[in-house]
Amino acid sequence: MAKKKTKTASKKRSVAKARSKPAAPGGKYLGHYGWTPDVPDQRDLVYAAPAAVAAPPPSVDMRPGCPPVYDQGQLGSCTANAIAGAIQYEQMRQKEHKPFTPSRLFIYYNERVMEHTVSQDAGAQIRDGIKSVNHIGACPETDWPYVISNFTKKPPPKAFKDAQLGKALSYRRVVQTLDQMRACLAAGTPIVLGISVYESFESAQVAKTGVVPMPSNSEKLLGGHAILAVGYHDAEQRFIMRNSWGTGWGMHGYFTIPYGYLTDSNLCDDLWTIQLVA
Repeated sequence: MAKKKTKTASKKRSVAKARSKPAAPGGKYLGHYGWTPDVPDQRDLVYAAPAAVAAPPPSVDMRPGCPPVYDQGQLGSCTANAIAGAIQYEQMRQKEHKPFTPSRLFIYYNERVMEHTVSQDAGAQIRDGIKSVNHIGACPETDWPYVISNFTKKPPPKAFKDAQLGKALSYRRVVQTLDQMRACLAAGTPIVLGISVYESFESAQVAKTGVVPMPSNSEKLLGGHAILAVGYHDAEQRFIMRNSWGTGWGMHGYFTIPYGYLTDSNLCDDLWTIQLVA
């Protein structure tokens, strides 16, 4: 297992320091990250699993109901990509209006406004991304397309007007226990979360199979990455995750990760769920 950091501040500094890294010699693919751990806030509302899922099934897989996998490219917008995926999934699940692909660049811009880093590709905290889509919303990507060179530009007025169509009306922090995480997924709600990424995550084997191992003590920390949990499998003791590196990576853009990875607060943190959208 990877070396542990016991303090949130220490984790935040370590993840932020590792997040931005240059391309490796020889052309090895390096994923782009962008998750910065949240600062603790006792005011966060906490998710409570419905009584109907007190005994979750042995497996859940929401991939068939998910929108197409996104590709964040060489921009640290993983939080926006994960949040957009959760919003679009909830729109499709509710079937109350025509779903659309939320503008990831719009979300990434607004979360960085909250963090005073608009001029930088600084990544963001998941909480700020969630709060931005709660207060401002998320416009369709047709309003503000994912053109990376525009990431510092303010979206046009129409984007802010149309963002009312993609507001997160209900969001909660998920307690980081296996029971609560399984229950949330069994209720049909994906979980946005952040993980500390180590070298094995970028191995050719993981890129091919989508099977992420527990990191070893000898591995270096590469950065913090926001992803979306969309299922689990008790027999394999693994969660099913949606990445934002396109469909050519892993299991057509998805991967699995050990239960122990996501229940370890030194490797994973900041679990959030969006239950209703405008």
